[in-house]
Amino acid sequence: MIVTGIKTNPLKTGALLLEVETDEGIKGLGECYIIDPFVVKTFIDHKLAPIVVGKDPTNVVSLWDDMFYNTTRFGPMGLQTAAIGAIDIALWDIAAKVIGQPVYKLLGGAAKTSIQLYISQGLGRLKEPLQMRSELEKALEQGYRAFKIRMDWDSHRLDQDPKKDMMRFEVCRDFLPEDVPLSFDANNGYSSSLAITQGRILESMGAAHFEEPVPQHDLQGLKECARMLDIPVSFGEQQHTRWQFRDLIELGNPDILQPDIVMAGGITECRRIYDLAGTYGKLVMPHCPSAGVASAASLQLYSTYLTNVRPHEYSIEFSGEASAMFLEPYKISEGHVHLPEKPGLGLELNHKNLEKLSAL
Repeated sequence: MIVTGIKTNPLKTGALLLEVETDEGIKGLGECYIIDPFVVKTFIDHKLAPIVVGKDPTNVVSLWDDMFYNTTRFGPMGLQTAAIGAIDIALWDIAAKVIGQPVYKLLGGAAKTSIQLYISQGLGRLKEPLQMRSELEKALEQGYRAFKIRMDWDSHRLDQDPKKDMMRFEVCRDFLPEDVPLSFDANNGYSSSLAITQGRILESMGAAHFEEPVPQHDLQGLKECARMLDIPVSFGEQQHTRWQFRDLIELGNPDILQPDIVMAGGITECRRIYDLAGTYGKLVMPHCPSAGVASAASLQLYSTYLTNVRPHEYSIEFSGEASAMFLEPYKISEGHVHLPEKPGLGLELNHKNLEKLSAL
């Protein structure tokens, strides 16, 4: 079996969907998001596809190395590893389909096939506290039992409205039952000194974890936050490859690592990062706002680990259009997602809906 081509399809959702095709008719699905889909498409079409086409798609790890080391001057700071990650996911999809098993079987088997999700509710900076509460109320009625609110401030808006941020959290925390955890994501929105102050307030209100308190480049500030606060501090959705996660652990020392299945470099590299986390005694809470191929890949890998993982992220903003791309999206009930037994990622495209979503 050899790869005969890679089809790349930018979507109106802001993601890039790709299909890796083979001479035996087996196709693998991959996805890249967050980065401009047309930029990623160009990089894949002109740089990565020539490396992969003509090769055996089941040699997934060696192909990762080929793609990475032949494009190192383009990264790894986003474009390179995210594009590689999308193709890597598709290659694992193919490799598992070849043996007629789910991806998690190929990765060594699942520790669990019913996985708890936590709802990630974002754009907090644009919402009033009661509005955020009403959105969490809907998710609670649907059976979810773990939540996070995101401010989406980003690093260029440092210390913009800290009091209102805490008011948003307080209103949501007071509404939720005591046994339902609620976390807070600053999205890199605070200086280290304010992050410590905010973290102490969150501790007093019983927050489950404090995510991305400082800018992604401020590992020294992150280290101070993690050292000064009792609340678990999480970080890592903007780190790429095992080497950056090594540096994150040694220089920033967060309590929880949050690799993104695409941004970190795909299943191949995220698997290494999970093992690295276990070696350092760090918990893993994957970042993955997608409700499509990337989420499926993240959940397949996540299912194979038991001892150092916390609930998996699910962003309700991405659940509608994205999940409509598939004939049978992953099933969610009572706040848990249930992995399918179908080969590969277990996803089949709904081409009629996909045509409506295509940006080409």
